[in-house]
Amino acid sequence: MTATSTATLQDGPYTARLLAPEDISGHDDADLIWDDPRWLRFTARTDLHDTHCLQVLEGERPVALATLLLTPRAGGLLFYDAPRLAGTASPMAEPELLDPAEREHWDRLTASLPEDRADHYPSLALATFGNHHGVAHAQGRSPQQRRAVMAALPALVQQAAAQLGCRSAALLYVGEPEAEDVDASATRAGYHAALLGADAVHQLNADDWESYVAGLSSRRRRQLRKEVGQFEQDGFRAVATVGPAALDDTVIDLQVAHREKYGLPGGYERVRRDFDALREEVGTSCVVLGAVHEDRMLGFALYLRAGDSLFLRTVGFAPEAAGCYLALTYHESTRWALENGIRRIHYGLATYEAKFQRGCELQPRWGWFAFQGPDNATYRDVLDLQSRSIERRLERVGGPATPLPSRPTPPSPSLYGAAR
Repeated sequence: MTATSTATLQDGPYTARLLAPEDISGHDDADLIWDDPRWLRFTARTDLHDTHCLQVLEGERPVALATLLLTPRAGGLLFYDAPRLAGTASPMAEPELLDPAEREHWDRLTASLPEDRADHYPSLALATFGNHHGVAHAQGRSPQQRRAVMAALPALVQQAAAQLGCRSAALLYVGEPEAEDVDASATRAGYHAALLGADAVHQLNADDWESYVAGLSSRRRRQLRKEVGQFEQDGFRAVATVGPAALDDTVIDLQVAHREKYGLPGGYERVRRDFDALREEVGTSCVVLGAVHEDRMLGFALYLRAGDSLFLRTVGFAPEAAGCYLALTYHESTRWALENGIRRIHYGLATYEAKFQRGCELQPRWGWFAFQGPDNATYRDVLDLQSRSIERRLERVGGPATPLPSRPTPPSPSLYGAAR
């Protein structure tokens, strides 16, 4: 259990205090599942991070609530573990996209960082599971008011980190229009920015499946018909299950097998704990779209519904259903969404080419990092290269990110060569 803090944090007109997740009540029918108090309580049930809530007030009125994930030591979930996230090749760092001199510099820098990053733990990150910043604003707040609160968060998070005895801090997965405001205040507070990736969002502007297909370019129609046709030819059909019952033993078994196939951490017990927590906290928002063959579900995509949006949480496929992924996750999901009042599907980060080719808009997500150790300069150089690799990925896909004011122009390869 996380104890409630009585100390007050302050930045300009805003004050803040740390609360325990169990002190947060109510259900605000959030438009983003990551803003939903139920999701915060799900996040708090993990055993890989300590979860705190940062309540921001303007005067006496609460205006925002943010999730803070505290990582005591290396070994938390990579995407929320700031010291390991900086300098670890992953979907948020693709060193193979760097120029040869840049790649050599990356290899030198990352080799110089201790594997356990011990000097930078405990570490605190403003973020929530789902690769989102997870800041929930009070209803009725204007865009300008929300941006002002976001700009106050870098200083408030630093104060919270100091209060909790943390040696590094980060704000993760912030997008536009808040990113520029956060960048200005974070830079003043000593953070360093890096592009982490982009949320792929499929905007559904048609009223039904037939209108949707008719509105596609000829190339995308051919792609859709090929992938859906193969799905049907192989004897599969899509079946949707909604609510807590969607998270049954079949889904759990497929998820365990999927994680084993790709070398992801966690076995059966951990997956079951996660799915039990999902069912108990946000079960009414769950939608499982299954790839069924002869009455057996051999693949699934788990979505969380909030308002008129779906958010992809995870997928799992048996080996004999590996070819179903594209048809189920993009086309059959779109068909179900249009039939059920959904206007957008959020697919998250990574695999940008597949998402962009199937109509997704790429919305950049930024992070800001503050490290206190003697190797702070090394982390900054690593983050610059890491950011450049993701910038290059999005450029190649066709959805480049607008640079932040604090992002430096990449040094020329000759400069890296001269540093040998």
